[in-house]
Amino acid sequence: MRFILILTLLSFNFLYVKTTLSEDNIPVRITIYPTIIDKNVVGSSTTIINSKIIRENSHLPLGQLLGKFSGINFENLYSGVDVKSSVRIRGFGEQATRNVLILINGTRISDMTIAGANLSRILTEDVQEIEIIKGGVASVLFGDGASAGAINIITKDPLYLKDKFQIKNSLKSFNTKKQVISSTQKFDDFVIDYSINNFETDGYRDNSDYDQSSFGFNLTKFNDDSSRSFIEFKHNDEQTRLPGSILLTDFYTNPKYSRFPEDFATEKITSLKIGKEIKLENDSKFSTILRLENKDQYSSMLSWGIRYKSKTALNTAHLNSQYINNESSFGTGVTSKFGIDIYNSTYKVDANNWQYTQYINKAEQRIIEPSIILNIKDKKIKGLNYEVGARSHHYDIEVFNYLEPKVMVLSNKEDNYAWSFGADYNIEKEKKIFGHVARSYRSPRLDEIVTVGPSTNVNPLKHQFSHEIELGYEQNSGDQRYKISAFKTLIKNQIFYNPTSFANENYDPSVHKGLEFEFDKKISEKLDFNSNSTFINSYVTKGDFKGNETPYVPKWTANATLGYEIDKNSRFNYSYKYFGKTRAGNDDNYLLPKSKSYQISDMNYSYKFKNFTLNSFVNNVLNEKYYTNLILGTGNVGYVYPQAGRTIGLEIEAEF
Repeated sequence: MRFILILTLLSFNFLYVKTTLSEDNIPVRITIYPTIIDKNVVGSSTTIINSKIIRENSHLPLGQLLGKFSGINFENLYSGVDVKSSVRIRGFGEQATRNVLILINGTRISDMTIAGANLSRILTEDVQEIEIIKGGVASVLFGDGASAGAINIITKDPLYLKDKFQIKNSLKSFNTKKQVISSTQKFDDFVIDYSINNFETDGYRDNSDYDQSSFGFNLTKFNDDSSRSFIEFKHNDEQTRLPGSILLTDFYTNPKYSRFPEDFATEKITSLKIGKEIKLENDSKFSTILRLENKDQYSSMLSWGIRYKSKTALNTAHLNSQYINNESSFGTGVTSKFGIDIYNSTYKVDANNWQYTQYINKAEQRIIEPSIILNIKDKKIKGLNYEVGARSHHYDIEVFNYLEPKVMVLSNKEDNYAWSFGADYNIEKEKKIFGHVARSYRSPRLDEIVTVGPSTNVNPLKHQFSHEIELGYEQNSGDQRYKISAFKTLIKNQIFYNPTSFANENYDPSVHKGLEFEFDKKISEKLDFNSNSTFINSYVTKGDFKGNETPYVPKWTANATLGYEIDKNSRFNYSYKYFGKTRAGNDDNYLLPKSKSYQISDMNYSYKFKNFTLNSFVNNVLNEKYYTNLILGTGNVGYVYPQAGRTIGLEIEAEF
């Protein structure tokens, strides 16, 4: 707490100037968040989840909300929380954590290891909207690790927050409790915004307790009517029990069982972000953001009588600068966006092997990525809009072994690039054809190219790249909208784990192709219907595993939501999800049958009165018994991660 007070005082000193904002001198709307895109990527099937949808689904973990949209699958290892989860886009299954980039306000939270981004660190109450950018065009927008797409989570803009003090409490099955306290206070020329969160649950299974607490603080200073500075501090502390997978046979008899009753992990993340944005002439904009993050993790696992303990530390610095010129020297109607991202990461692991011998390894990674995007409105053909973009990728990694005198295990430098060309053509005011071609890339993650363990074996992996094409049609008449999109991606050097060689290898090539359908209709003034379905065929086309389907990718998924506005203060929603059968992980020889498909129904009712909002819900109404992440284990048997049955809950929110 002393550190937070000191930080606050330093923030005031850093941001203080004598100018003030009166009601007659309201700042021009600018955003401190360099998302690069303007709501839609030209030529691409982009989805925007607005604040209304986020509020209506506030009872769901963030990952489950994302899974309601076309082309996206969400599966977690431990039911009810986002920890140990994976967001999968367009045919990427067990490799999704390395190919789907998760960002907050344009700054990545995915790191240099294969571990997925921890969505549980994101407080849903702080989220204003979510941008889902599908396909390799996301590599041009955001860089390495976005071959499948990107999820850009935009938090609430301090400029448009009113003074408030908010308290939210929720209770749910499995002794799940959540408390959120947040406040926003505006002064003459600056805004203070903070939130405190505490979440705890016993979990659905044995040894699945989860405890999390977080604190966030933002101080934004409006220097004049066209610029602002800000400083943001966040700390997240969580403790996770690790029940692990269980035999498929045990799932049907005792799904709550844990094979690892003592395993646990902890994670502490502290981040500091400082930035400034200036609005220039002709609606041009310049922004610079520096983000520093420290992540400390500890895990303890008991296997075959051996206690494995591992302590890791990851420090990351990310500098992002952008210049956006709405009327550039290229000519009228052209918007240009120039940017550069610079990353520096240091990863250190201190652990023991099966002989209780300590090992200490350290890795250092540097990435430099300049980018340019041009948006061009055709002067001759009305309604035709182009977007051209490119990004260069410079990658440098070194790994050292500290068991003995410092020994360099790996030194690797690589260059890569991404490009995209997209076009929208508005046939009429309500009808649009869109399409794009793109090239994307991704660098091997640290623990794919080198075993950061006692042996430090190096896998000579090539960098992955892919080519993609997409074509779609959308019609929106106000009370009815439908969209269809077809896509195909050819992936070269796709990085897979080979269970035979016990190493990551390049499979060359792989194909992901499919169709996405979306249909929304306002049936009446009070009744609305939203739906989507996705067909995906994802497989290897050559080599020893030719024809093999990508694990964890269903051929068909579907979602539907029916919402009824009972009156201006109350609403009822019914949601349905279908998830098809998938191939098991670690099973290149198809020794296991596909996992079972499942269907989930959810209901929630919200009621608002004065300063209070009541939200009640029932998830998995029909008590479907299902699991995720079927994997082939020793002895050619299947292991799975059971998911919760019927879950009920109640949220009460007060705002003053």
